[in-house]
Amino acid sequence: MKNAKRFSWSEYFGNKGKVDRTLNGTAFSDTTSTNNYYVFVCNFEDYTEKGAIYIKRGNKIYTLLEDSAFNRCKSTSEGGFVYYDCPQLGHFIQQRNCYFESIANDHMAFYQLVKSSPTNKNYAFDISVSKCGESESKGAYTFTIAFGDVQIKNNNITYNKCLDRSSTYCYLSGKSGYSNFSTFRENNQTWGESLSFYSSVNSYTHTVSYCNVIGNKFRTGSDQVLFDCTYNTTVDHCVFLNNTAAYMFKVYTEGCTLTITDSYVQSNSTTGPGTVKFEKDKSNYDPINISQFSTENCYIEPKVFGVKISYFSVFAQISPALFSSK
Repeated sequence: MKNAKRFSWSEYFGNKGKVDRTLNGTAFSDTTSTNNYYVFVCNFEDYTEKGAIYIKRGNKIYTLLEDSAFNRCKSTSEGGFVYYDCPQLGHFIQQRNCYFESIANDHMAFYQLVKSSPTNKNYAFDISVSKCGESESKGAYTFTIAFGDVQIKNNNITYNKCLDRSSTYCYLSGKSGYSNFSTFRENNQTWGESLSFYSSVNSYTHTVSYCNVIGNKFRTGSDQVLFDCTYNTTVDHCVFLNNTAAYMFKVYTEGCTLTITDSYVQSNSTTGPGTVKFEKDKSNYDPINISQFSTENCYIEPKVFGVKISYFSVFAQISPALFSSK
């Protein structure tokens, strides 16, 4: 694959043994083996039973998924494209992958859950998720990542739709986590929350930095929330623009605080028993330039593995006419 940073396995997992799956778009499932998996440069299309990759294990497993494309897959439940449920001894890293037009009852694009431990890797870097979900009234969760050492960076989550949590759902259990340099744009749903940051204990803090949250919408109602969290969360250098919801921010737990600093917040309506603090608000702002995937630039045509992965997009502009058109 042109420009792909391949052979990353040793960077993350050293010399641990693995099964390589490359240049292969065959869906696979694993509930019993002892394999570790390195999946790279693959094209998965039009699978309709359990999505493309289904791994549900209770033993030790290390998995790296990179430089692959997932198009038009379906699942009745447990992830439209990738379902990775390994809470006992799992590690999971994905980077430079594209997900397009999946449908599922839950977790439209992917679900990745590892062991609740600070040493268990749970990363999502340079991911594009676009046009997943069937409608604003069906299914829940687009982008789910939970437990372990959660790191989210340079992701492009756009034009998705489902009943609830159409942008992202992140659950910390193991250590504090972060979401940086990502765009959540024009994701639509009926009720609930769009971006959720939860935690198992209040000692963990989620940090959200340099993100664009733009044009996400709910259908009419009185209790929808754009951005919610359970415990202490910090947001800095972000843009919240042209979003439609009953409330923009919510902290579920009394005594906990969502602190938003150095950010442009067009609407600052709040709800919930916790506290939302706005510090050093920006009345005007500079665009947040994020080097990201655009999904339509990373499709892999059958038998042609040439993905464009260098796509520079500018999303944070005050006028819709200035939005990058991908």
